[in-house]
Amino acid sequence: MTKNETIKQTMRETKDRRSEMDCRVYVVKVVANKLSREKKEHFDLLFREAKYLRNAVLAADDIFHFDRNVKAVMVKVGDVFEERVLSVLGSQMKQDLVDMVQSEIKGLATKKKNGEKVGRLRFKPYCNCIPLRQYGVTYRVDFEKNTISIQNLRKPVKVRGLSQIPKETELASARLVRKPSGLYFHITTYCPKEPVVPTGHEVGIDFGIQHHMTLSTGETIDLSVAETAAVKRNSRKVNKALRKNGRKKGANHRKRVLQLQRAFERQNNKKSDKAKKEVSRLLRENDLIAIQDEMIADWHKGLFGAEVQHSAMGFIKARLKTSPKTHVVPKEFPSTQRCPVCEENTKHPLNARHYHCEHCGYHHPNRDIKSAEMILMEAKRTVT
Repeated sequence: MTKNETIKQTMRETKDRRSEMDCRVYVVKVVANKLSREKKEHFDLLFREAKYLRNAVLAADDIFHFDRNVKAVMVKVGDVFEERVLSVLGSQMKQDLVDMVQSEIKGLATKKKNGEKVGRLRFKPYCNCIPLRQYGVTYRVDFEKNTISIQNLRKPVKVRGLSQIPKETELASARLVRKPSGLYFHITTYCPKEPVVPTGHEVGIDFGIQHHMTLSTGETIDLSVAETAAVKRNSRKVNKALRKNGRKKGANHRKRVLQLQRAFERQNNKKSDKAKKEVSRLLRENDLIAIQDEMIADWHKGLFGAEVQHSAMGFIKARLKTSPKTHVVPKEFPSTQRCPVCEENTKHPLNARHYHCEHCGYHHPNRDIKSAEMILMEAKRTVT
């Protein structure tokens, strides 16, 4: 058996084994005050070279035949092009960065074929994600010392958060992500599936503005996180400096923007934490979850932009749709108008918070709960 055949067989065995396991992503943070000057310069150069390579792929005449093992690329500096040597990017990192650009182009082509309006990929001033394809080659983890080593970096870096990864977990690929608050490793893992214990409970969910989620059980859930004082304060600083300089970016513009991005990140982390806990609770307590394919993005563009932006409805909907317990009712189903008794439709104005059927006289004091019940009924009818 040749080397390529051995690799293919190993990949097939790994794919078959992982198909019976749960995939989870754990996020660990690099301890910033443990980074030496040499390591900081290495990471800065790593992300800079990733930007050089990504932009070089976009500028290539034939993107899908770009040399994945290129040693140097041309970078535009002012009105001229200069050569930049890729000294710290590993071979697998280069390959994955090229594959990422090609995948993005294929995704845009698919959307365009489906009739969606798409633009072109643009050159980026920053690249904040480095793919680490293979555990044991591109990166290594030392759980005893709480360190992670990456390709072409002489010494490992100290991280925080490895204790959350179970011992029986199988590590796969990872990504090195640069955020305003620091450096993070997003580690993809596979672990044995936990046995599913039936609860005997089913629930329908109606998304809305007055209450972000109304359950068929009558429970209402609001997951709004308003703008924090830090976001407002740093936003004023950025806008004030731009007005003062005639919309020109001053010497400290990047520093002010970074402070604003950190405030936004902390705010989004609070919202994400609330949403993840709620999704986990719903999946743990129910055998069937019925939702409607609401156009939440259109709500954000309309009259309720602020309410939708501060909520986590889109995140929750996307997370629930990935679960096999969730059944999605088409958006065309008139859950608000349909009567559960005679199955006729009765339109109500938005300010009417009750439901009254003009055909059979059925009345429900809360039309949101009635809508959630109808979504659950439709899901059960479709499933059975």
